[in-house]
Amino acid sequence: MDVNCNLWSADQTALGECSKDLDLISGLGVGTVRLGASWDFMTLADGSTLDPNKVAFLKSLLNAARTRGMKILFQVGMYAPASAYQCSATQNPPTASSPRLDFCDATFTKYLGSLMDVVLPFTADIELFNETNWSFSATDPSYGDPNGVSGYILNRSKTLYSETRQILNTKSQSAGYKTVLHTQGISYFYNSAYPNNGWQPPAGSELIQATDYINAMGNNAKSASSPLNTTIDVVDVHPYFGSTEYDMMVQAFLTTVSNLVSSGAKPIWLTETNNGTNGTDAGQTAAFNQLKVLMNNGSVAKAFWYVVRNGDPSNGEGDGYSIYDYNRNLIRPQLAAAIQAYTATIPSSQRFLSGSYLTPIQ
Repeated sequence: MDVNCNLWSADQTALGECSKDLDLISGLGVGTVRLGASWDFMTLADGSTLDPNKVAFLKSLLNAARTRGMKILFQVGMYAPASAYQCSATQNPPTASSPRLDFCDATFTKYLGSLMDVVLPFTADIELFNETNWSFSATDPSYGDPNGVSGYILNRSKTLYSETRQILNTKSQSAGYKTVLHTQGISYFYNSAYPNNGWQPPAGSELIQATDYINAMGNNAKSASSPLNTTIDVVDVHPYFGSTEYDMMVQAFLTTVSNLVSSGAKPIWLTETNNGTNGTDAGQTAAFNQLKVLMNNGSVAKAFWYVVRNGDPSNGEGDGYSIYDYNRNLIRPQLAAAIQAYTATIPSSQRFLSGSYLTPIQ
């Protein structure tokens, strides 16, 4: 389950609001939560040194999940501060926080290493960025890539996965952390092979499709040396499809992945999902029922419904994706009941932490 908390105040009020959302999730019987923090939220002016106050807040939030017995997927947020672009290699650096990927590698690796020292004691699962194949502009620098900025993003992503893998491996060796590197939550709103199915991007919107993205990470072949096979442990994807096409469209992506994995299976996590074409309670429930088929047959290892409640009114989403409204009134009772019924079929010990794992981390 995803939580869309508004963290920016980083105070007891924000912590209390996010904790109430964790209670909503655990009340549905869901024992895993997707939490994260943005780069520009976590650092001081230099863009790489962690802000002690933000670290304390983040630990409090992660402990709020831990003490409820919840497992955590940690999402490394996508917006880098302007100071992260101040190096000679960056062309026309942005003057404000940005989702651009051409930040300075030294700043990125210093920041990520420090962040992982905070986060890894809470979880093994690290999701790198969020939909950077969606939040970019055609005018962003492409550094001579023959396919423009889209090609640059695909090639740059491979470098960032490699750098992140090295950091996680170092932490594993020095502190005994077990680490699992997830891809970006690859946006899968649309697949041009099925032009009449599912959500379509607004005219003029820049979008690298999930199939194109994962093909690039797999070097477009069953190559044992591709980043998909050497670096990435779990493939994350965000399907937003109506119930009549949900299974078909997700299976198309699963086929793409299987054609790129050199040996064995690659776990697939739906780190956001929802009915992208029918937001009614009945429509959302119907999509969830299709998701259950994929979960039950083992095609999908874990899924996170987006979202339990929209805790950030400024993002413009309103209650369109939510199970509860902003004031935590249940607005999709059929969906909530379906989730509760499904989670009840899985032993609580498999869904939630217990014993020493409930102890807060200092």
